[in-house]
Amino acid sequence: MKRAPAVLLCLLFSPVWSAAQNPSAKSPAKALGDAFVSVYEKVAPSVVVLEVTKLGSAAPDGFDLGFFLPDNGRADRPPRAEESEGSGFIIREDGYIVTNAHVVEGADPQSGVVARRQDGSRLPLCVVGIDEKTDIAVLKAEEKNLPAVLWGDSDAARVGEFVCSIGAPFELDYTLTVGVLSGKGRRNLTETVYEDYLQTDAAINPGNSGGPLCDLDGRVLGVNTLINGLSRGLGFAIPAKLARTISDELIANGRVVRPWLGIRIQTLSDEPRLQQMMGLKQGVIVKTIEPDTPAASSTLQPSDVVVAVDGEKVDTAQELQQIVLRKGIGEKVRLKVWRRGATEGDFREIFVVTEELPPSPSRLASQPHTSREEGKGSLGWGLVLESRSKEEAKAAGTAPGVLVIDVEPSSPAALAGLQPRDIITGVGAEEVRGEEAFRVALGKLGQDEATVLMVERDGKKTYAIFKR
Repeated sequence: MKRAPAVLLCLLFSPVWSAAQNPSAKSPAKALGDAFVSVYEKVAPSVVVLEVTKLGSAAPDGFDLGFFLPDNGRADRPPRAEESEGSGFIIREDGYIVTNAHVVEGADPQSGVVARRQDGSRLPLCVVGIDEKTDIAVLKAEEKNLPAVLWGDSDAARVGEFVCSIGAPFELDYTLTVGVLSGKGRRNLTETVYEDYLQTDAAINPGNSGGPLCDLDGRVLGVNTLINGLSRGLGFAIPAKLARTISDELIANGRVVRPWLGIRIQTLSDEPRLQQMMGLKQGVIVKTIEPDTPAASSTLQPSDVVVAVDGEKVDTAQELQQIVLRKGIGEKVRLKVWRRGATEGDFREIFVVTEELPPSPSRLASQPHTSREEGKGSLGWGLVLESRSKEEAKAAGTAPGVLVIDVEPSSPAALAGLQPRDIITGVGAEEVRGEEAFRVALGKLGQDEATVLMVERDGKKTYAIFKR
């Protein structure tokens, strides 16, 4: 025990002693610095700074575009071009370049996009394809023998390993920043559900968008795309696995073909009140069924809870979507579903055949607002209703049920999210075909008891949680 300090001192000073004995040996810090230099020298020639001219608004000089009022007598002024910069990188020697969709979105078709290389040369580019859902775009230069990056394995990348970012933050071209891969599988950061971001503390700032996030071998692990505020050490990149798949498809087809079921979904555990009401711990709840979609042609209903797809268990909306995205167009998908009113462990199977996701899923026009009519009284829950017969519903192109005429502010109906023009078709497991049936069904609820209302809104099937 008495010799432990001496042993410890020997261990601490052994690197110094080794360096003294062998002056040519590199210190760990020097070796690490050389690794960063090597990444820059290897990757920077493949990185480009994108000069993008975009059509702005017709705002007069000196006005912030966000506060411009169109009726100030200057509406005839032509749109003003705005210039912005982003980053990108060459993925193929024959001129294909990857960047973010938001970098080139709205580019002026006349001015186009220009790539500025590290040697100062400039390459005019054309847009091959844009995928807004993943924020990936592919551009093309009419050049050959360009230096292309090597893709890395984003799945195998480990949290804690060093990564480097190269780009043009704040128009400071070819800036290298260094950090670690601080997280993987980051989701729920944007409105899109196509998320599986890599997180890094390597400095990423405006202008870095579209640039590469590399490992110490110079292989691209991701495409820089998001920041969480400025200088907070939180940057996010699209994983190389996804970016490579999307870019390959854009190059081959000019667009990305995806399957869909036509449903909007949410993780059940994100709805504690509904989770408690249904007595289920895990699953994915069907919030909305879009009209004229595969799901609308099936027996699937809003508030159904999907617990498995083709035998594969799903606990989150992300898991369900990822499974569906692996399916082909026209493939039959088997959903294991729990429906309200069923006993625990009582599931049903529902089959839905996938179709191609349209560029902009159709939306039915809202029906004209019906004003509150004379003689229509509130039911006491903040609702004014009108029965819809089968004939009336057919003429209006809607489902039979009860039409919501008015919703009183701060009422139970308003807290449930009901809106005028909604059509209520069911209460719990019971269908309703008239105002009296609806009144009877809700009358069965005890004080502070909640139930699920089946609702059709603008042609979409959805639900609302109503608490008496």
